[in-house]
Amino acid sequence: MRLLSVVFFVATALVCSAKAETVLTVENVREIALEYNRQYLAAKKNLEKARGEIISVRSGALPQVSLNGYYARNLLDRELFFGGEKIPISLNNDFDLALTFSQPLYVGGKVGAAMKIARYYEEYSKEVLRQVEADIVFQAESIFFAAALAESNLEVIRKAYEQLNYNLEVVEKQYGQGMISEYERLRARVEKGNLEPQLIGAESEVSLAQKRLKSFLGLPLNEEITLAIDLSDTSIVTLPALDSLESAALNNRPELRQADLQKKVYDKAVRIAKGNWIYPNVSFNTTYQVTASSDDFKLREREVSKSWSAALVINIPLFDGGKTIGEVRKARVDYYNAMLAEQQALDDIRLEVEQANDNLQMARKALEVQKETITQAEEGLRIANLRYQSGIGTQLEVLSAQTALTDARTNLARAIYNYRLARAALKKAISVEM
Repeated sequence: MRLLSVVFFVATALVCSAKAETVLTVENVREIALEYNRQYLAAKKNLEKARGEIISVRSGALPQVSLNGYYARNLLDRELFFGGEKIPISLNNDFDLALTFSQPLYVGGKVGAAMKIARYYEEYSKEVLRQVEADIVFQAESIFFAAALAESNLEVIRKAYEQLNYNLEVVEKQYGQGMISEYERLRARVEKGNLEPQLIGAESEVSLAQKRLKSFLGLPLNEEITLAIDLSDTSIVTLPALDSLESAALNNRPELRQADLQKKVYDKAVRIAKGNWIYPNVSFNTTYQVTASSDDFKLREREVSKSWSAALVINIPLFDGGKTIGEVRKARVDYYNAMLAEQQALDDIRLEVEQANDNLQMARKALEVQKETITQAEEGLRIANLRYQSGIGTQLEVLSAQTALTDARTNLARAIYNYRLARAALKKAISVEM
C-alpha cells in the first residue's frame, strides 16, 4: 500500500507540473477571434453609437424645457433726468427667473427624415458588424489552415527522413557484406544529410505559423497549443449550381444591404435639404417669467413682477442666397453615386462568387488527383524497395521513388490546404455556412 501511495503521489505531481496545452479547433478559433479581435470590438461600439444617434435625433421632435435665472448687482444707480433733477430709477439688486417651454409643431419634415436616417445608420452599423465578423472568421480560418499546412509539411519531411534513415541502414548493411560500392553508401548518406536542413526549416515554420495564429487570437505567444484538425472536412460534396450560389450571396451579403441603406440615407438627405427651402417651420413657445428688484435680498410683493406669454411662431424661408439649392444638388449627387455604388457591389459580389466557385472546383479536382497519386507513389516505393533488397533494382530507383512519394505527400498537403481555403472563401462569398 505504501508503494502504491508513493507511485500515486509521483504521478499526481507529474500531471500537475505538466504545462497544460490549449487545443484549438477551427470552430473555437472562430469564437476566440470574435471575442478578442479589436476591429470587431470597435464595430460593436459603433453600433452603440448609432443607437445614441437615434436618441439625439428624436430630441428634435420632443419639447424643450429650460429654466433660466439672472441676478445683477447695480454698483451705480441708473438715473433719469427730469425737470433738471436726477431721479434714481434702479435698486441695488435685479432678479429674473424664466421657465420656457418650446414644442416644434412642423419643421418641414426634417425631423422625420433625420429619424429615418438615424435608423438607417443603426441598420448600416449592424451590417458593418456582420461584414467585419465574416472577414475575421475568414482570416482566422486561413491562419488556422496555414498552421495545419505547416504541420503537414513537417510530417511529410519527417516521414521522408525516416525513410532515408531506413534506406541508409539497408545500404550500410549491404556495404558491410560487400554487395555495394562506396559511392552508393556515400550517396545514401548525402541524401539523408541534405534533408536535415529542410527538417529544421519545417520545424521552425510550424513554430512561426503557430505564433501567427496565437497572435491573431490574442493568446500568449509562449502558450502551448495543439491543432485538432477535422480530417472529414476535406470530404468531397456536391456543390449547388452557380445561380443558386449567386442568389444566396445577393440575399445574404452585408455589403449589398449597406449599399441599399446608403442609398436610402442620401434619399432622405435630399428631403432634409429641401426642408430648408420651401417648407415652413412652425413651433409653439410659452414662457413664465418672474422679475424683481430690491435694495436688499428681501422680495416684497410690490417689488415682484410676474408674466406669462404664449406664442405661435411661423418661419417661411424665402431666400438664403442659393445655399439651400446648392445643398439639394449636392444631396442628389450623393444619392446618384450611392445608386452606382449599389450596382457596382452587385457586380463585384457576382464576380467574387463565380471566382470562389471556380477556385473550389479546381481545388477539389486537384485534391482528387493527389489522393490517387499518393497511392501510386506509395506502391512505387514499396516495389523499388523490394527490387533493391532482392538485388534486382538500384539505389537510384529507391531514391527516385522516395522523392516521388515526398513530392506527392507535399502536393497532397498543399491540395488539402487549397481546398479548405477555397471552401472558406466560397462560404464568405455567399455568407452562408457550407
